Amino acid sequence: MPRRTFAMVLIFVLFALPQSVSGTGAASVTAPQESNVDAYPTIFGKDVGLTDLNSVRLETLKLTGSRLENSHVSASEAMLERYGTVPVRSGSRKRIALSILFSALLPGAGEFYLFLDSKQKSVLARASVFMALEGYLWYGYHHNHSWGEELKRKYEEYADAHWDLDRFLHQHPCCSPPFGCESYEEYNEICSGELYFLFIPKEVDREEYYENIGKYDSFVFGWDDWDNQLDYWTPHRQTYWQMRVDSNDYLLKGDQHLMLLLVNRVISIIDAGWLAYRMGKGERDDDGWSIELDSRFSVASVAVRYSF
Repeated sequence: MPRRTFAMVLIFVLFALPQSVSGTGAASVTAPQESNVDAYPTIFGKDVGLTDLNSVRLETLKLTGSRLENSHVSASEAMLERYGTVPVRSGSRKRIALSILFSALLPGAGEFYLFLDSKQKSVLARASVFMALEGYLWYGYHHNHSWGEELKRKYEEYADAHWDLDRFLHQHPCCSPPFGCESYEEYNEICSGELYFLFIPKEVDREEYYENIGKYDSFVFGWDDWDNQLDYWTPHRQTYWQMRVDSNDYLLKGDQHLMLLLVNRVISIIDAGWLAYRMGKGERDDDGWSIELDSRFSVASVAVRYSF
């Protein structure tokens, strides 16, 4: 190669190589440094123009976190993380049916069945309330009904001792004196007016018989303490009627307790069924509400699903 050509190539190569100029004007090559992300300069907080970006090494922003192992998150798992408790397994028609059946057999039993699964004190409190009411109402019914029946037996014995059919037929004004009516059929046939009321014998209607002899003035003539006085409410009749009132009051209270027993049972059935349904919503991944996070593709997606 000619010398002139070799010299020109050498000059071209020297100018093409990168140079670093020191303070003395001599060229020096900087040794490569170990890579350190934290040591890289940053453009944030600096007044750097767009034309200067080529001279600044851009920083790398670090993102913390990790990839989800499971892309499906159920509502029950979210409740467990937030509240520290998991409700009864949900959506089970069998569970709802059993809780209703148990409450139908014994109010509060359905709630107690749910408590055994959930271990929630509020559910146990509901079961205790229904069971306590059931016991109290049964006691109230038995007490009032027993006393009412006992007083009924006593006032019937009292009436049998102080009211007599023959005396009534003999002393009633509409029957021909001095012999009176021979039978209650004759009395019902010939009597009428203000002091008349149809007589129903005990053998035909026991309840009607014991009510009428104390309720209507036409039967005052059968009481053993009536003696042609103007006041039809004789002492024996007043005592008898008060005994009937007391007996009816106790029997009525017994019936009220029986009705409350039915109400308590119906409320417990509804409460147990609704509680089982409400506590169970979202408990299982295949039943109830669930949230799905899908990160398998480049674009993440979130889906809310309800299964039943």
